[in-house]
Amino acid sequence: MKKTNLILFISLIILLVLVVIIFLRQNSDSKKVLRDFAVQDTASIDKIFLADKSNKTILLERKGNYWTVNGTYKARRDFVDLLLETICKLEVNSPVPEAKLDKVLKDLSVTGIKTEIYQKGKLVKTYYVGGVTQDNMGTYMIMEGSDVPFIIYIPGFNGYLTVRYNTELNEWRERHVFNYQIQEIAKISIEYRELKEESFIVIADENNNYRLTDIDGNNVDFEYNALMLKEFVARCKFVGFEAYIMDELQQHKMDSLSKEPMIGKYTIEDKKGNKRTLKTYYRQNINNFKDDDGIPYDHDIDRLYGIIDDKEVVLLQFYIIDPISLTKSEFRMKN
Repeated sequence: MKKTNLILFISLIILLVLVVIIFLRQNSDSKKVLRDFAVQDTASIDKIFLADKSNKTILLERKGNYWTVNGTYKARRDFVDLLLETICKLEVNSPVPEAKLDKVLKDLSVTGIKTEIYQKGKLVKTYYVGGVTQDNMGTYMIMEGSDVPFIIYIPGFNGYLTVRYNTELNEWRERHVFNYQIQEIAKISIEYRELKEESFIVIADENNNYRLTDIDGNNVDFEYNALMLKEFVARCKFVGFEAYIMDELQQHKMDSLSKEPMIGKYTIEDKKGNKRTLKTYYRQNINNFKDDDGIPYDHDIDRLYGIIDDKEVVLLQFYIIDPISLTKSEFRMKN
């Protein structure tokens, strides 16, 4: 009887050891799975950091009612809002199929965009954003510390999300030539190379009443429309542009434009004495636009170049510039 109990006891011990070994082996082989990508409370997000594998980095920081990018420039609010919306609405569609797992993991390690999200200064989420699925409906992502990537999507949105995690600095910078409150504007001058006699200055007094002078500061010799001056100043307070010229082409384009005749120079001075200038230049008719007689125009009729503060070349559209490109005589009071 005692011998039987001993054998049974030893058998139980052996069985228990086997169970423990199997359990440990299974856990040593198991994968860590993290799948909580979304951050619901985007109002408390105050910093977002993006980095790609070519060492391009974007640091977005909330500063009251606006965001900055890389600590130097104001960020485009539409881009920031879109990224915040994305961060909030991310959902897991499915794990990556086993057949594609190795390739997706390799691609994420080579091209994945690291994303760090901070709330009230504390890092709350880190994940990597990869490429698009074959049907263009999902995006591969993996949480930091996880062994399993997922196909991520936003319900109701048909497309992939990688482009929203852009690491190109100029895509995040706001695209404003002028951005003022009307009461901040002290003076606006418009100077045309070919029409100096039609160039002019609009000057604001302390009560935001405006007077018109010629480009040399002399009072004009005609009665002008004061209401039209106010409308003109309102047009000038916010003027945007289409795109920055790529960094690697900036100096070349700056040198090239310096040899070309300027169309006009637009300068706004605020009441603190700060000035911002825009010089405009024709753009080559690269699309070979033609008039009604089939004759090519001398220049692009849709777009032109601008140089802001003699520092950066940007691409503008005529339909944005034309409304502020008035001549002095256009303010003349009509009988």
